Amino acid sequence: MSHDTLLEDQDIMENDVDQNEKSKKRKKMGKENNEDSKLQSSDQITLSYMYYLHSFLLLCGRLLTKSIEWYNSLFEISPRDRSKILRNISTHYANKGLHDQAISYLKEWTKLEPSNPDAFYQLGIALMASENYKSAMGMFNKVIKLVPNHKGAYFRKSNIQIRLKDFNGAKESLDVLVPLASDNAKIYYMLGLTYEGLKEIDKAIEVMQKAIELDPDEIRYHQHLGFLNVRKDDHKSAAQYFTKVMELERERDEDML
Repeated sequence: MSHDTLLEDQDIMENDVDQNEKSKKRKKMGKENNEDSKLQSSDQITLSYMYYLHSFLLLCGRLLTKSIEWYNSLFEISPRDRSKILRNISTHYANKGLHDQAISYLKEWTKLEPSNPDAFYQLGIALMASENYKSAMGMFNKVIKLVPNHKGAYFRKSNIQIRLKDFNGAKESLDVLVPLASDNAKIYYMLGLTYEGLKEIDKAIEVMQKAIELDPDEIRYHQHLGFLNVRKDDHKSAAQYFTKVMELERERDEDML
């Protein structure tokens, strides 16, 4: 099995690796929004409403993209409001699989807020979805420069490195990530793929077993351990893991009935 196949369902746009960061950001944004609401006058609220209405019409395809600039020049829209609009529009296009359009808006967001790690992180995600891995890697490196222990950036960066078969680079990234998210099975799975790429099969088996300890019902972990044991000519152990795969698949099928 290729590493691309093994990683194809590792879409982690909202995955649990950076769930804690998102929770903290939501709390922080909630406090900031409360402070902003106290400072805004009724006129400013009206202008923000008009700008959001304009954004909605844009998303519905009824207005031209350049109209955003017209509104921005006509009204004194805050940078924060403009950033929200750019992110919302990019999300709209990304959800439709229109990554090139999403990327154009995310680039504008990074220009507007060059010190905001989330802007570069979202741009990296979009670039990764469009398979522009080199540029995506550059965005995640910028995120890490701004937030040295950013779990999501390291996770996605190591994902790309595995896809590109840069296993030494992936090992470096995962060595930073493991202590930050030691209870995440996906990280040990990826570390297992990395050790396999480095032809260190014993270590690959060891960390893949750790992944199973953390998530014993994940079929692909048992399946890959089976393949790793085949490579070691340990066919007895391989048979046990493949048997477990069949058991889990049968349970899954029964649950779907």
